[in-house]
Amino acid sequence: MDFAEFFTDHARRIAPHAWQRGLLFLFDYRGPFISVQTDEHRLRMALERITQSALDLLDDGFIFLTAQAGWNDSGLADIAISIAGTGQRAPDDKLLQTLQRLQLMDTRDDPAPDGARVATGACPLTSAAITFVANRKDGVLLAFDVTLPAWLQDVEPVPNARGARAWLISDVEGAYQALARRLQRMGWATWTFLSTQEALEQLQRMRPEMARPSLVLATESGQISTQGLEPLRAALPPGTRFAIATWDTEPPGQAAPADGFERLAWPLGPAELVALTRRIHEAEAPSSGETMPAPLSFRDRPQALVVDDNAVNLMVAGGLLQIAGFEAMQATHGEEAIAACRRIPPQLVLMDVHMPGMDGLQTTRVLRQMQREGSLPHFVIVAATADAVGIGEPACRDAGMDGYLSKPLSLGAIEAELSRLLPNLRRAPPAR
Repeated sequence: MDFAEFFTDHARRIAPHAWQRGLLFLFDYRGPFISVQTDEHRLRMALERITQSALDLLDDGFIFLTAQAGWNDSGLADIAISIAGTGQRAPDDKLLQTLQRLQLMDTRDDPAPDGARVATGACPLTSAAITFVANRKDGVLLAFDVTLPAWLQDVEPVPNARGARAWLISDVEGAYQALARRLQRMGWATWTFLSTQEALEQLQRMRPEMARPSLVLATESGQISTQGLEPLRAALPPGTRFAIATWDTEPPGQAAPADGFERLAWPLGPAELVALTRRIHEAEAPSSGETMPAPLSFRDRPQALVVDDNAVNLMVAGGLLQIAGFEAMQATHGEEAIAACRRIPPQLVLMDVHMPGMDGLQTTRVLRQMQREGSLPHFVIVAATADAVGIGEPACRDAGMDGYLSKPLSLGAIEAELSRLLPNLRRAPPAR
């Protein structure tokens, strides 16, 4: 079984349910192209079981479905699947029912002081290890870890778009941020638009010598249609590929003879991204020059570091920062944060204040001292703390922090703080 395609198919089954619930759906797969030996039906049922549980526990916000696959020479693949979400969490009685349905046991007998829940267990269908973490008010994380017999597929090397432009159009705010990141990893330079009109206005601002997009990918909706895209297609070179992403689960990639738009099932899987990128090499090289402003490539993505000892907070904050245009690293304690900053100095650190051992205030003081000594470049540090912690904004500023955010985090609050502290930082266009 091709695991990447299997996981993409699972995402396509789940995405419409997330949208119907008003949840922004993000999806990513990282790892080699592998085939795994397992009971496909049982694995599908196991993933639907935990994914639906995550959906049932959230009323708004977003849900982020990710898989990381690793393969070793012994013929085994370690597969880590995460379903993380943020938003208004279901009441405790419903949470308890979910844990009982999933056959998970709390790791402690008495409730945590902050209301967080951590439970573990084994999947009855696959024996995979399942970990559940929930914050007091918002955010849930279900982790599904399994090791399966696997072998590497005999595939050609993953192509590189070499800076070809991809324009992504969706009227759902933030919908394309995960896809933009995946395309950027394959060498695309991306730009996102909320409407066809925005893309047309961008085109009108471009000088003739500036590079036009090699790919235009739009999500079909009540506001975006093939007919509405015709003016944009007429204004772009004939070689520009136009594709429409739909909820249709029929085999993707078939062009409709009536309009010539390629149909792709949403979300796009690794195979579709490889195919789109490979086709660029069949066409003429993109024109020289840049758009104004230039599209974003993977090397342009600013780095952020999220420091938090809570797994849900790490996933939620990382997802929000990705929507805001950052590539997010993670650290679970102060010492790990310092090591991460030494390895790859970020532009932004989102620092939990209340952590065991070296807390956020102490970690910030160490980082600022290293900057004064010249062993680290300057970067912005923003506190992220729950109001109940009792450590206020003055204490954070005294430690050297530049900003202050209260949990639960929201995209609007993060965007406002970024606009204030990093007004000139080039990053992906934020969700609007």
